[in-house]
Amino acid sequence: MARALPLILALAIGVAIGGAAAADGAISLSGVTVRVLEASGSVADKHSVTGPDARLRLSLDHTRTLEVKLTAALAGGDADFRPQQAFLRLTARGSGDAAYFAATKAKGGGLVVTAKHDELQKQVGTQPGTYDAALLVGDTRSAQPVEWALGEVKVLYPPQDDGSQPEAKPYRPLDATFRPKPEIVHQHRQPERRAPAVVSLFFSLVALAPLAAYVVAALRIGANLKGFPTGASFLPAAAFHAGLAAICALYLLFWLQLNLMQTLPILAILGVVTAVFGRITLQGAAAAAAAKPPQKQE
Repeated sequence: MARALPLILALAIGVAIGGAAAADGAISLSGVTVRVLEASGSVADKHSVTGPDARLRLSLDHTRTLEVKLTAALAGGDADFRPQQAFLRLTARGSGDAAYFAATKAKGGGLVVTAKHDELQKQVGTQPGTYDAALLVGDTRSAQPVEWALGEVKVLYPPQDDGSQPEAKPYRPLDATFRPKPEIVHQHRQPERRAPAVVSLFFSLVALAPLAAYVVAALRIGANLKGFPTGASFLPAAAFHAGLAAICALYLLFWLQLNLMQTLPILAILGVVTAVFGRITLQGAAAAAAAKPPQKQE
């Protein structure tokens, strides 16, 4: 057993090295032929592709079939190499949706891919227009897959009554659900026509008329400040009247500049402060009135 261990290790290393070398083998394509077949089986168009950047211009409608034949070889691999993955990809230029068609073994050797109109519609829906065709070949024994661009395929659907192509729509409702929605441009309603400036000024003066009447009456009668609290009650009374003045100023700012959400927090603070000092002022006035001696009646 001890003598066989080095032999087993040597075989394992050899297999690993051989597998790594096989994985580095490059895939090559040859005999790539692209044909467009009519419903009767006759060839409508045929091209031979010799490189990965072909620029074919093909046409596919509901009566035709697109066929691609190819032979794949692996450097350092078997002569009868068949890749694990070989597809023909058709990508719609408008939406980016792609349809894939798997290759099968051809009768005369090699691989063949057929793309029919109804199979394309099942994968990407009704999307007339130009598609980019590409040949994809890959295998685990090769570290580098192969992608050959074949050119463009113009897909046509049965025309409508006016001769135009049908509108593009996805095959599955979920595709329409998860597609990016068009950008919404919001438009505000046009503002209503405002009243003339003369009318606005007139009603503003009407609203200020009671205040003006109060000021005129106070000036004519004369302001009496003898009853204003003095001593320790002076500061609460002054703060109470200052709070009332601040609330009036806040109403003016709300009318000119502020909105409701800006006004309410300030009004809540001023209201609490004014109420507290008003209560203190009233308590002081009540205490002062109770301390006065009663007046003698004649």
